[in-house]
Amino acid sequence: MADDKYLPGGPSRRLVKEVRSRLWRYGVRPKGDAWRLTWVWATAIASSYFHYRWPMPHEIASQYMLLLLCEMKEGRLLKLPFRADQVQPDEIKSLLATEPFAFLQMTSNTRLNASHDVSPSPRSGL
Repeated sequence: MADDKYLPGGPSRRLVKEVRSRLWRYGVRPKGDAWRLTWVWATAIASSYFHYRWPMPHEIASQYMLLLLCEMKEGRLLKLPFRADQVQPDEIKSLLATEPFAFLQMTSNTRLNASHDVSPSPRSGL
């Protein structure tokens, strides 16, 4: 709000409002060092393009959530209850079946290869 005009990179009010609304949907009220660092990170991403372009609001919100998790881990607060790995409902098991943070390891090359797959389609007869 009042502090938003001092965010790194000088994002527009609209962008900040959209990012806040994405976070508010999950009950998260952004503030503190993680909020400022999120905009430092988003500014670095925006300036990495040939034409200055901000990440999408949901991407910036995801960055904030990741930084919050890092803060919790740093403060030794990111812990599950005792026996949480042994007692899991089926819905939770299906959510946790994939490797955590696998999306961070995805490179632009793998995205490019996945979107431009040159394998012949079954209809082509090749």
